[in-house]
Amino acid sequence: MLKSKKGIYVLLPLVVFVWGAIIYQIIDAFSDEEPLLVETTIIKTKDIAVVAREKFEIKTLERDPFLGTVYVKKKQQPVVIKNREAKKEFLWPNIQYKGEISDVKTSKAIFLIAINNIEYILEKKETAAEVTIIKGDNAAITIKYKGRIKKIPMLE
Repeated sequence: MLKSKKGIYVLLPLVVFVWGAIIYQIIDAFSDEEPLLVETTIIKTKDIAVVAREKFEIKTLERDPFLGTVYVKKKQQPVVIKNREAKKEFLWPNIQYKGEISDVKTSKAIFLIAINNIEYILEKKETAAEVTIIKGDNAAITIKYKGRIKKIPMLE
């Protein structure tokens, strides 16, 4: 730091000036004087004339100007509208799974099912009254009827 009195003579007025500016800003902010309002002048505007744009059309290129290859136009396939008929309700026959008979020595299983109150004894992949057994166990069988698959639990 400055050890001479010259430093005090230079820095003291600078500190007083800075603190004076700060105090002036604070007092000026809380004063009750209203700022002066300048009257606004009305500016007249002129309508801008709108120029109509020129219409243009982009022509399709027959060939690539850089490579010289010819573009092949894609043929549009006609859109075929299919009339959707109301889906008919699919009626399953009355199917009841009554149980399974299996041999301990072989893994073959025979299933007892009733289709429309007529009892059938079927193995896996056998068909009766358009009903095919896909798979089964003690609890339920999976059947296929007219392309639809359904799981039927055993009657208790």
